[in-house]
Amino acid sequence: MNSNFSARGGSASGGKDILAWIIKSLLFIVPFVPLYIATGLFFPFITGKAFVFRVIIELAFVLWAVLAFFYKEYRPQKNVLFYSLAVFVGIVLLATIFGINPLRSFWSNFERMEGFITYLHLFAYFLVLGNMFKKTDWFIFFNLFVIVGWLENIYALLQKFGKIASIQGGFRVDGTIGNPAYLAAYLIFILGFAILLFADAKKLWAKIYYAVSALFTASIIYFTASRGPTLGILGAVILAFIIYLLVNNVRHCEPKVKQSQEQKDYRKIILALLVSIVLVGGGLWIAKDTSFVQGSPVLSRLTSLSFTERTITSRFSVWQMSFEAFKERPILGWGPENYVVVFSKYYTPEMWRQEPWFDRSHNIIFDWLINAGFLGLLSYLSIFGSALYLLYKNFIQDKISFNKALIIFGIFAAYFFQNLFIFDNIATYSSLFALFAYIYSMNKKEEIASDHDSVKASEYLMPAAILAVVVFIFIGYSLVFKPILVNKYLLDALKKNAEGDVAETANLFLKSLSVNTFLGKSEARSQFANFITSTAVVSNKLDDNQKNQLLVRAVKEIEQDRTENPLDPRPSIYLGIIYSKINQTDKAIENYQDALKFSPQKQDILFSLADSYMAKGDYKSALSILEKAYYGDPEFYTAKVYLAGIYVMNDRQDKADEILLKGFGTVNVADEFLVKVYYKSKNYPRLISAWQAYVDADGNKNNISYRKSLAGAYLLNNQNEKAIKVLEEAIVIDPSFEKEAKDYIEQIRSGKMK
Repeated sequence: MNSNFSARGGSASGGKDILAWIIKSLLFIVPFVPLYIATGLFFPFITGKAFVFRVIIELAFVLWAVLAFFYKEYRPQKNVLFYSLAVFVGIVLLATIFGINPLRSFWSNFERMEGFITYLHLFAYFLVLGNMFKKTDWFIFFNLFVIVGWLENIYALLQKFGKIASIQGGFRVDGTIGNPAYLAAYLIFILGFAILLFADAKKLWAKIYYAVSALFTASIIYFTASRGPTLGILGAVILAFIIYLLVNNVRHCEPKVKQSQEQKDYRKIILALLVSIVLVGGGLWIAKDTSFVQGSPVLSRLTSLSFTERTITSRFSVWQMSFEAFKERPILGWGPENYVVVFSKYYTPEMWRQEPWFDRSHNIIFDWLINAGFLGLLSYLSIFGSALYLLYKNFIQDKISFNKALIIFGIFAAYFFQNLFIFDNIATYSSLFALFAYIYSMNKKEEIASDHDSVKASEYLMPAAILAVVVFIFIGYSLVFKPILVNKYLLDALKKNAEGDVAETANLFLKSLSVNTFLGKSEARSQFANFITSTAVVSNKLDDNQKNQLLVRAVKEIEQDRTENPLDPRPSIYLGIIYSKINQTDKAIENYQDALKFSPQKQDILFSLADSYMAKGDYKSALSILEKAYYGDPEFYTAKVYLAGIYVMNDRQDKADEILLKGFGTVNVADEFLVKVYYKSKNYPRLISAWQAYVDADGNKNNISYRKSLAGAYLLNNQNEKAIKVLEEAIVIDPSFEKEAKDYIEQIRSGKMK
């Protein structure tokens, strides 16, 4: 494949060549990182990729630092993109230090693997790439991305045909990335790199290869059914085509510039493609309610954008919450990875329809306003501005063709648009910063080391490289190995718990908690608390002494987590759950009230607090709590039944009926909580109505268990004949129940069952 990605400058010898070869070999592994699924780690689609990326960059960086110390040609060039990234990292560092939780901001967690530590690695990645790669290296590098794209696309295609399971399930493919939207965002770069290489290829077979690669990638993006990336690509293509037509039109109006026949043909093709995209896209949108579109799950989802859709309305709610939080800390924000505190504090009741906790605003603008304030957002945007400025400058200086510059602009446009609705992962970050480094390296001037430098290097280069490897081992042990150890112990504990090995589960949890590192510690603690409350305290495989020791350790760990995350309500919630489980109701109430200080409108906390008051027999306090939950958003199912139930416990059946009629259109509602309430208050007529509602519900006709419960409710209300009638009906429905039912009937008639 011919390319103008040609070599620049000569080569060094000896140790210099060896180090350069090692560093470049490490960097050539980076495109393959998105394929890695760490099945032996917690969050296998995220943590493994991030850990591998960090190891590669740490080793490459320390070795590059040695080369740069001895040889001027490898030292950073100070241009506008370099300064923009350096300022960005500096501002994020300040936001980390002065944010509400510096440790969390630095380390992040296993679910995201981001934080300041990742931004440091990305900056190091940018420096090493931009100062090590020559044009031939870039040609290889982008080709590796395209090759990996083929592997990723084949994997996703096998998911489409049902040969490989999709982690998200359903009709959307998610590849080795583990999420359809993340996969589509990553494939934007693969698509862009294929088009970039297509524009640079000279031979027909090479153009065909890159064109097929691009089309294959575009088809997989379609199968992800991800609306943000799809619209981003379409918008970027339309914008790029318009710019191409306008700029070329202006350029060819100049007297000295004559448009060739080939250029005229290109204009006609692009104009035809532009019209086709608009017509096809507009046609599908107009036809979105037709059987043709609705019959395709992918097309149906891609054309289903509506301002009334739950996903869209929730985004607006989250963005409004983010804006309110930004106003509170506008300069440097709250610090990276602290969005959960913002979400808790500014939580609005209608958010119950979404997942319980958001750790991102799902919008790159608001994310950086929260992460690092106005300064953080400005510095982030300046990176793109600097990259586009250099791109324009290089075009003016004939260092890059107009077509290639326009393609890179299109990649940025598509990426940025989709990031208005989603957020990054290591696959998109590694691709984005590769593009930044490529633009940065275009202006890199080749520096030839002086004889003095060469003599110095021949004596000290390899010892310095060995020292650098020692430094890498030290850094890697703290930043990578110890977190991996926590992660592995945690996943092993969850596996053992699933197998029912309670003692070994406890042992593995304790091992994960004993590793001295911040990354993953909160997740280990929360999972440990879940294990204690759901398994350990009720297990017959542990004696009372073992249970008490685990409970004490769990409380200690969660208390420490609350100390380290003082504005996060979740540690207090976990403590409340633990104390509720061991019937220490007053302590449970105390912790739930503490959680409410940081998230006063979150219904789940209100429900837990009301449960504790009810366990204590304080129905009046529970009522005031549940009224707050209900009137925050009366559409919340749990809020409706809880409030109706507590009205019953406060002898206010009329108010309960009012809530039930308004919420369900009937007072006879099939709900487990209402069943418990009616039984506890000895309101047997309503208990009968609730079980009858279960029996009458769609899909329950053949459920004998519900009919047995209905018969039991009739017995409690001294309606024996009706109980017998229900059992006799059950025999007709399920003849296998006949013997058991007749035994019940005999006991009822003999007076033995009441």
